[in-house]
Amino acid sequence: MKRKLAVCANGWSMDALTRALEGFRKYAEKEDFDIFVFISFASYSVHKTLMQGELNIYRSCRPEEYDGIVIFSSMMNSDDTVREICDRAKEKNVPVVSIGMELEGVSSIHIGNEMGMRGIVTHLIEAHGVKDIFFMGGTEDHVDSRERLEVTRKVMEEHGLCLKDEDVGYGKWSNKRTVDALEEMFEKRKKLPEAIVCANDIMALAVCTELERRGIRVPQDVAVTGFDDTDNGRIFYPALTTVLQDYSLVAKRACELIFKKRKNREPQKLVVPAVPVIAESCGCGKKAAYTKLRQRYCSHSFQRNTEANLLEQNERVMRERISDVTDYEDMIQKLRGHYLENHQFEGSAFYLVLSREYFKDITATDRELCENGLQGTLDVAVAIKNDEQQEVYEVPADMLIPAYEKKANIQHIFYLCPLHYFENNYGYVVFRDRPMMLNESMMYPYLEKMMQSLRLLRVNLRLKYLYDKDPLTGLYNRLGYENKALPLYEKSLETRSELTVLFVDINSMKGINDHYGHEQGDNAIRTVAEAINDTLQKDWVAVRFGGDEFLVIVPDCDRLRAAQVRQKIRERLQFRRRESGLPYQLTVSIGYVTTDPKRRRDASLKDYVSEADSLMYQIKKEMHDGE
Repeated sequence: MKRKLAVCANGWSMDALTRALEGFRKYAEKEDFDIFVFISFASYSVHKTLMQGELNIYRSCRPEEYDGIVIFSSMMNSDDTVREICDRAKEKNVPVVSIGMELEGVSSIHIGNEMGMRGIVTHLIEAHGVKDIFFMGGTEDHVDSRERLEVTRKVMEEHGLCLKDEDVGYGKWSNKRTVDALEEMFEKRKKLPEAIVCANDIMALAVCTELERRGIRVPQDVAVTGFDDTDNGRIFYPALTTVLQDYSLVAKRACELIFKKRKNREPQKLVVPAVPVIAESCGCGKKAAYTKLRQRYCSHSFQRNTEANLLEQNERVMRERISDVTDYEDMIQKLRGHYLENHQFEGSAFYLVLSREYFKDITATDRELCENGLQGTLDVAVAIKNDEQQEVYEVPADMLIPAYEKKANIQHIFYLCPLHYFENNYGYVVFRDRPMMLNESMMYPYLEKMMQSLRLLRVNLRLKYLYDKDPLTGLYNRLGYENKALPLYEKSLETRSELTVLFVDINSMKGINDHYGHEQGDNAIRTVAEAINDTLQKDWVAVRFGGDEFLVIVPDCDRLRAAQVRQKIRERLQFRRRESGLPYQLTVSIGYVTTDPKRRRDASLKDYVSEADSLMYQIKKEMHDGE
């Protein structure tokens, strides 16, 4: 039977994830399972609400749907989220493997970073005579950061050296915070250290760049080392001295813990060794090897720039296409048309899944619509597979992959990324297999711009709603009449179909205002609008035409059905009046006229509105004459 593996990872560690996915893929070919990768770009450097919006994607990972879960716990940037995922997996008795953090009741794979870190610090001291080291950690409480700091301190003590508290800074694993920490180092220290040892490559690259900006040469003036052996670190000049972690082997070991049958299902703890990579940033390394890497990188630079520009262009076109949509349905159609034409970066299959309510109920706040997460049925706004638009329009929130099929001996990798506005999630995107953007330099800006476009779209829809809607009743105003009712009438002329215009007027409105006050008068108007709204069907248009006058435009409606609509409005009005407890009788006069597109093609909608108004007035006059 086809099996499923969930992988929870952070997109800022895409180099490590890509190497691990190769290991997962090879194992999947033997064991026949699909891989579902939940990716966030959670970062300590962003506002906590933005971070929460990213982390919420992991709540979509329902453990009972998978045969096992692998968590890159040391890269998640949220220990609480790691524990939450593990607790849910244990509750459902689903095997889970943590890569990095050791948690009670959970199998873990620890990369033997001590060996790699020890090798680098020992090399700096013994090969280069370094005695003064500054350590740039990630965050003070992070397991990897603490371990790498302690190894550095221990190796220095073994060589009769000391790493003081002022010789430690924290770059929070990011560029900007590393530059800030480096600035603090210069303020505190009287002289430049001989080496800056960083807890990851990102911070090491930021250190090298900032030092160069200050006119300080690496490695001539100061040695710099990293950790992770990233692609950017290899092609950088100077190439980083760093630590290689074999994530392909880590992935294989994780699969063995999950899929191999064992008599003892007690949590296992494995160690995969990491090894130092001695390169140029400490003053060593085989320059020829890095020269070849840089030449290869440069030879592909034109192609990369072209692809980046094309991706930027695609996103700009998407943003322009949806900037002037009139409603949610129009948005869906334009999104489908755009991605059918432009999906070369998204992979062999691409799905854009959205909460319908978020874009249709534009009067509600983000918190009101999103506080309970993605639930119920979601809309598949876009479903592209093998260059074709798929006929799949909805997906249960717990299914995630639209039209997912379990095919024996065919393995797929699905990547799921969140869409959100701060902490409020309104959807997600799915890529399959090997999308071109599978690196953080393309995927993160792609997702960020998509979220900006969709957010701007919702704001525009809200502005349009406020622009052509009556604030008291929520019905269309005169501008809405121009934008909605007139096109409906023109369409009826083209199709030669009948259309009914109902003119609704509140009886004795002046008496209500005089005897009960204008606040009750507003309540009367709202109650009539609610009764009209209760009767509306798709493609009908209801307008507050004046102070206490309303229009209802009903397409494909003959006189018999028009009479039924009029009666329905009256019945709903009496129900609403009783429900609201209004202290007065509330009735309406309704005149209606049905268009005759075959004989009166020269008549305007305004002509029919006038006729319906006259008929309504006759009804009102007869009612008053009878009193």
